[in-house]
Formats: sequence, structure tokens, C-alpha cells
Amino acid sequence: MDDTGVGISTGITTIEDPAAPAADRYRSFKGIDCDGQASRMMARIAFHTQAGNDRFCAYFFERRHAQSGMRCDDLLLLASFVNQIRELFETRGDEIALAWLDQLENECF
Repeated sequence: MDDTGVGISTGITTIEDPAAPAADRYRSFKGIDCDGQASRMMARIAFHTQAGNDRFCAYFFERRHAQSGMRCDDLLLLASFVNQIRELFETRGDEIALAWLDQLENECF
């Protein structure tokens, strides 16, 4: 735990303290930063796919930045492609991103 008593610094972000009360989206989204979680997840996906030539990633980011037709917000886009995103992180061995994805699924989807 860091000196704030809130979480553990990983150099990338802070992981929530497991002893803290869990957020319950079925009662309220109050206190759950779904937009912030979605933003950090999008940044992590971009980090892993920036040099790639993957058709899924091209489509994924095309949908995010669509100028016509259906354009998804980040949370909807992430929820729609959660299995492909999980596979990306598993392939890359990114345990932190997998933990973030689990948190996003549990709290925001």
C-alpha cells in the first residue's frame, strides 16, 4: 500500500486496495468512474496495437472514430468487444490490463 493508504502504485496506475468496500453497480454507479476506466483501457489497447497490422484492431479503432454511421462511446465499444480485448491482453501477457478489464466488466458493463 502506498503512503496515501489507497492502493499500490505500479508505475502505470494505482490498483485499488482489496480491503476497500467493493462498488456495486446494481445499487448505484455513484463512486464508479466508468468513463475513467474506459479511457485507461482504450489507452492500453492503443499501446498494444500501435505497431500492429491486425484487422480487428483496425476495425475497432475505425468504429471509435467513425464519422458516419454508428459511432460507439468507449464504454459501449469495450463491452461489445470484451472477448477480443481479453484475448489481446492474454496474448501479450498483460496481467495488469486483464485486472483492469475484469474491474471494468464487474463495475461498468
